[in-house]
Amino acid sequence: MHIKGLFQKTLFTLTLVLLTTLPVSAQGTAEVWLRKVTEKLQNKGNEISFRIHEEGVHINGKLLMEGEKFVYDTEEMKIWYDGTTQWTLQMGNGYNELYINTPTLEEQQAINPYLLLSSYKNNFTATDNGEKNLNGKLVHMVKLQANDEDSELMGINVYITSDDHLAQLELIASNGHPYKIEVRSMRNGLTFPKETFTYPAKDYPTDEVIDLR
Repeated sequence: MHIKGLFQKTLFTLTLVLLTTLPVSAQGTAEVWLRKVTEKLQNKGNEISFRIHEEGVHINGKLLMEGEKFVYDTEEMKIWYDGTTQWTLQMGNGYNELYINTPTLEEQQAINPYLLLSSYKNNFTATDNGEKNLNGKLVHMVKLQANDEDSELMGINVYITSDDHLAQLELIASNGHPYKIEVRSMRNGLTFPKETFTYPAKDYPTDEVIDLR
């Protein structure tokens, strides 16, 4: 599981959407903790600053999410999705390449978080793992375990603060590699201008545009 893969690039978005809809069969107090943190994420729009840790690589980024629309922003990749059209800007070595498409259902299974819900729904079992020490702070941990042993995403460890905010996610891929997302800050209950989720051409000139629509 490598950060450069498009699916892995959007795993944070997918996981947050998974949490906002609670598509899990929960046991004990796990459901209570998940519901607390999802109430924060379900309150209008969200702005989340995060840091990805994987195999010695660290990437800072920001996610804006409102309904089915989102903007995923890191130094090397930016994705805008307005609910119909997706723009993916890949940047590197002074060369910007933009992909535009209206994803088919099959394509959206890999890149559109909301349509992935159908494949995730009821595929995880949640268990309460109690209080844990995370970077010197006491948090609560809920473990989501995939019911399908062939799942791309085998498990998610969810760390929740005492004031019901998401602190960290640990994603476990099918190959066993951990993929940690540290939530550095979160703002909830926001309303974004409509154009937020549309590619701003004047701000990001491109060297090549590949229109797949």
